[in-house]
Amino acid sequence: MWVRAVRLVAATLLGVVAIATAGCGTDAGADDGADRTTTIEHRFGSTTVEGTPTRIVAVGSQWLDALLEFGVQPVAYLAAGDRGDERGLYPWEGSLDASAVELDRAVLGQLGASLPVEEIAAQDPDLILGSFVAGQSDFDRVSKIAPTIGEIGDAQVDSWEDQVTALGRILGRQDRAEEIISATNGEIDALAARLPGLKGKTAVLSQFVFKTNQLVVVADPKDGASQTFARLGMTVPPRLVEEAGATGGRLLLSPERVDALTADLVVMLPNGGTRDDLMKLPGFAALPSVGSGGLAVEDYPTVVGFNTPSSASLRYALGRITPQLEAIGR
Repeated sequence: MWVRAVRLVAATLLGVVAIATAGCGTDAGADDGADRTTTIEHRFGSTTVEGTPTRIVAVGSQWLDALLEFGVQPVAYLAAGDRGDERGLYPWEGSLDASAVELDRAVLGQLGASLPVEEIAAQDPDLILGSFVAGQSDFDRVSKIAPTIGEIGDAQVDSWEDQVTALGRILGRQDRAEEIISATNGEIDALAARLPGLKGKTAVLSQFVFKTNQLVVVADPKDGASQTFARLGMTVPPRLVEEAGATGGRLLLSPERVDALTADLVVMLPNGGTRDDLMKLPGFAALPSVGSGGLAVEDYPTVVGFNTPSSASLRYALGRITPQLEAIGR
C-alpha cells in the first residue's frame, strides 16, 4: 500500500525532517472568529475547530506553505532538514518568521517511524495540520493534544487547492483562499495557453534512488503530484496508470524498468547520483524525452515542489522546468 509506502519515499523525496518554532501565530488581518465553528472532513473522519486557531503546528510542507500564503506563522513545523537551507526550508518558504528555531530532529522518513508527539505537545498548539499522520494510531495520539486534520483526500498526496480551501474556512478567510487558488491556477493556465503543444502530451514525475537501486514513478492521475501536469493538458501514460492499478498509484520498480519513463516530459531526481549516472542506466539515454529536450533532471526542492505541491512550490518548480515545457510544447 502506497499510503504507507509514500512515507518511505518521503525518506527519499522529503528526507529527514525537524520541528522548529516560530515567533507568532496568525497575521494581524485575520478574523478572530471567536464564535465560529468549522468542521473539516479528512482521511480519519472529521475534526471540528472552534474559533480561529492562533497556535498552529504544520506537520508537512504543503500545510506550512498554505499557512504562509495566508500570512500565518506556525508555532511549529516540520522542516526539510538537510535537504533545505540552513533553517531546513525550501527556497519558496522564505517568508517563515526569521525567529524560527530548529528543535531536535525527528526521522519521519523511515517506514513506521513515529511522529514527535512530545515535541508537538510542548508547543501548546490549538490546531495540528498533519500531512504526515501516517495512520490511525498516530492520528489518535496527536489528536489528543489538539484538533488535528489529517490528509484531506483519498489520493496519496493531497490537492493543494483542497488544503487551501480548508484552511480558508478554518481561518474565516474564504475570499483569500479563492484568491490564492485563482492566482496560481491562472499562472498555470497562462503557461498552457502559451504552450498549446503540451495538450495531449504525457508527463512522468520520478526519481531514481541510487542507494536502493530503485525507480519511483508517480502513476496516479488523481494524485496531487499529477494534477499540475493535468492542468497543463498533459496526462500520465495510460500504461503506468494501468500497471499501478490498486497499489496506490506510485510504482517502485527495478532499474531494468526504465521503460516506465517513456513519456514526452520526464521530471527526474537523481537521488544520490547525477545526470551522468542516470545516462549510464541501460536504456535511459534512448528515452524519447532525452532526444526531444523534454527531460528535466532536477534538484531535490524542484521535485519536492511537484511531489507535494503547494501554490508557492509550483510557481518555483514550474519556473525551473520551463525550458523543457517549451521544448515539447511550442
